[in-house]
Amino acid sequence: MKRILTPLLFGIVSLAAGSAVADKITFYQDDNYRGREFTAEGPVVNFAGIGFNDRVRSAVVHDGRWEICVDAEFKGGCGVLGPGAYPDLGAYSGRISSVRPIDGLYSIDRSDDRGRNRDARATLYEGPNLSGRSYALTGIMPNLDRTGFNDRASSLRIESGYWIFCSDSDFRGECRTFGPGTYASLPGMNNVISSGRRISNDYPYRDKPDWARDSLSQSWNTQNRN
Repeated sequence: MKRILTPLLFGIVSLAAGSAVADKITFYQDDNYRGREFTAEGPVVNFAGIGFNDRVRSAVVHDGRWEICVDAEFKGGCGVLGPGAYPDLGAYSGRISSVRPIDGLYSIDRSDDRGRNRDARATLYEGPNLSGRSYALTGIMPNLDRTGFNDRASSLRIESGYWIFCSDSDFRGECRTFGPGTYASLPGMNNVISSGRRISNDYPYRDKPDWARDSLSQSWNTQNRN
């Protein structure tokens, strides 16, 4: 208990004093803040170098917001942890390979993601309007069941590239293509997405749709039926 309270009290006292506290997070090898630990105050591109790759199972965020990723160099599935204590890390438990703060001095520059590049990114959100837990993809994800995000997505943001998401694993079942933009709801695909992948820099079919208009129309029709 003392180990848990100390870092939390440190964060509270520092904020109350109005001091400029650097972003800081402590990781633990076991659930409930047990086992080996290490503290980061800046980006860590690969946990393998510190002997913590795929070993983190709980964390305390003292200050700032942190992006945690399952692959080195901030790739693979990623999520965000805000200030607080996390006795277990759910779908990310035992899978984290890199981490970085997303506020303050080490803010993330994703300017390259808006153009044509190999690091195109799509983020699924558990709640509507980009709310709740999130899961980011930078390439191919044939089965979301392994991430704890299977049949959970209710909204979506595409930063660049064109992506296909399907209701079954391995890109089967009902599939739909999404282009760059924000999707506050997913009519017809809400809570059914099980796989997804980036398919192109440019729209790969004929008659490029207006996703924002179609999404609004489907939402309006759904509300009227109710």
